[in-house]
Amino acid sequence: MEDNKRYPEKGIMPSHRPFDPAKRKNRITLRERKFLYLLSQTGSLQESFRSVYKVKHHDDKRIESAHVGAMANQVLSRLRKKSPELVAAFTFEDITPEFVKKGILDLYYRAKESNNMHIEKGTLELMGKINAMFTEKHVTDIKITDVIKNVYKETDEDFPEHKDDRVGRPEIDNNPTLP
Repeated sequence: MEDNKRYPEKGIMPSHRPFDPAKRKNRITLRERKFLYLLSQTGSLQESFRSVYKVKHHDDKRIESAHVGAMANQVLSRLRKKSPELVAAFTFEDITPEFVKKGILDLYYRAKESNNMHIEKGTLELMGKINAMFTEKHVTDIKITDVIKNVYKETDEDFPEHKDDRVGRPEIDNNPTLP
């Protein structure tokens, strides 16, 4: 017989301890892995949950949708407790604006060192877009009430044949004694 045995001997525990309760509690199942994968592909909690788990159909679709959403959030929170780094990788939670800026700056410096003008130009354009350098914003200080007062103010010229003592809305707002 060989020294390396293919089968474990009876009564000897294997080195990887398959029945360790601490490891078993944090083990991610195949369905949970599928759920995370589909969540990363679709971005929809409900769609990924419906694809992996069985869903009870209800006559009222709003109730069914609320139930599926709640169950999907339960699965996601359970996965966050088991393995937060895996959930962050699949849901792209670790990608923040600072992370993107740092990555583009690193790419820019590498392109500058290798004298690659096209990559350098592209990274500069991306940094400009991130910092909103190419957008024009016109800031106006006009109040909506000023515009509305001019539009809805009635004058005697609006009703030349009926000259009367009617009061426009701006006068009512400004005079507290009028009803």
